[in-house]
Amino acid sequence: MNSERRNKTVIFIMGAGHSGTTLLGLMLGAHPAVCFAGEAWNSTRLGTTDAQGRTVGCNFCTDACPVWGDPLPSTGPDLYEVLARRCGRPFVVDSTKAVGWIDQQTALLPGAVHRHLVVLARDGRAVVNSLLRKYPDARPAELAAEWVAQMRRTEDLAARWPGIVSRVHYEDVATHPEDVLSRLSATLGFSFLPAMLDPWLSVQHPLGGNAGTQYIVARERAARATGRPVNLKRTERAYYLGHPPAIVLDLRWREEMSESALRVFDAIAGETNAPYAR
Repeated sequence: MNSERRNKTVIFIMGAGHSGTTLLGLMLGAHPAVCFAGEAWNSTRLGTTDAQGRTVGCNFCTDACPVWGDPLPSTGPDLYEVLARRCGRPFVVDSTKAVGWIDQQTALLPGAVHRHLVVLARDGRAVVNSLLRKYPDARPAELAAEWVAQMRRTEDLAARWPGIVSRVHYEDVATHPEDVLSRLSATLGFSFLPAMLDPWLSVQHPLGGNAGTQYIVARERAARATGRPVNLKRTERAYYLGHPPAIVLDLRWREEMSESALRVFDAIAGETNAPYAR
């Protein structure tokens, strides 16, 4: 095997869950030079059963996935080099949002590999509302506190990041995707392509991530796909069943979030949310 390293850059998307990391990753992964791994920490539990009773693996493929179907080597190249070789793409995107995982993986990378951190922010009220929709029995105070903690972890990581840090807002991605992706692509080291605005028919192999966003991909590929379906929670089913294959700004929190939940959020997270509020 050619020993020359194929993975040149690893891009970590960091932020809070339900902030659009899966969407941004799929858009980047629609570029022919980029492999979107999804939440790559799931590679540590390939073949096990998740909380929904599904076998952990590629969200779109069966066991024959060309990226995740074969066992990962226990020795040899790091994860991102393995992915670059299997995908034939030099840029690898990881949307895992755990600082411990990111620190561990960056420590394993050779010094010549570029490490790029993308901080993806979204109005915290939208994040908490999305979580309340997914977990209706959850307490707004706990969700708001966890969002604050995650954004602090994100900002702490950005402050000590050894490479380039880019900042992106979900709301800007949804309303001005070409402008955002053009600037981000230039910073990351590849040219923007219009295909990145239409990731729904792209062939990708992510682990984990937002089921709703990936449902749209699976739905649009259904005519030619033989992979497994993406399961949706009942609370999200109606929204994503009717969602067009397009990038749509989701501002449901403005209508759905109760006054009491908004007051709780403001008391706990209002100050932290000020730079991200839209």
